[in-house]
Amino acid sequence: MGVSADAVTSGYRFFLGRDPESKEVVATHLGAKDEMHLARALMSSAEFAARKRHFLVRPAEIRELAHLEIESDATLAEINACLEKIKAAWSHLGVVAPHFSVLTDKKFLPDNLPEAIDAFWESGRLEAERTLRTLARHGFTFSGKTCVEYGCGVGRITTGLSRRFLRLDAYDISATHLDLARERARELGVGNVRFHECSANMLGDLEPCDVFYSRIVFQHNPPPVIAELIRNALRALRPGGIAIFQVPSYISGYSFKLREWLAKDHPLDMQMHCLPQHRIFALIAEQRGAVLEVREDGAAGARDRIVSNNFVVRKV
Repeated sequence: MGVSADAVTSGYRFFLGRDPESKEVVATHLGAKDEMHLARALMSSAEFAARKRHFLVRPAEIRELAHLEIESDATLAEINACLEKIKAAWSHLGVVAPHFSVLTDKKFLPDNLPEAIDAFWESGRLEAERTLRTLARHGFTFSGKTCVEYGCGVGRITTGLSRRFLRLDAYDISATHLDLARERARELGVGNVRFHECSANMLGDLEPCDVFYSRIVFQHNPPPVIAELIRNALRALRPGGIAIFQVPSYISGYSFKLREWLAKDHPLDMQMHCLPQHRIFALIAEQRGAVLEVREDGAAGARDRIVSNNFVVRKV
């Protein structure tokens, strides 16, 4: 079928940032089968490769990790006090900006959401698929198995995950987020998800499960709560089960003193916390877990000052 001279000119402008240098050069591309083949030809050129290298921006990395003063041990009463503050903040966020609180992109703010809602749900579908591929990579068999998702929010990932499990138990601390997640499940005809509202005054036991999943959730809790969430996650796993969870393990300049944090009046907004990697490894060992993977993933953003890790752990 070939392509037009105008298509060749447009391709040069898009991929190479300039017009073709001559009519003869345009003529050499008119024999391209279609515009896709034209694009591939331009993208395979040395000029495009050089231009791509020029504009490639590598994420900034922290050159050296300094010691952080972080208190991560707490009594049950102190953890409950932390949870009360967390529940207040996320209950508020669930009312004013539920989707934005899940993915902090301006296009997911309430006024912009109608135009962006499809992209929001698509991001969850893709994340669910990545998680399922991770499980398959480690030899996990899905038939008859159950999953726990902690911090399900409005159900962005929930329904995509649920399709491969006999049952999925989805937990969140915000009743408003959970209402929206239930609505999403009903819209898609998903009937194998049970939703649970986390209490404001205790971290109760999770449903026994074969897979535990949590991403961009633990980071919004103070270090003692993160530690207890990891314990609960691994405690809930059946032998041979796999936990996939993300935690920032370093934030430049961060410190945490429990009593000082509890004494403050915090804005009803999301916070960013971390738990040192050595502490996470100790918790995994305590709960008889075997580390399968630890990967830096950038999920917390700000890679110039935050190290975020995705952990994959099997219960021994």
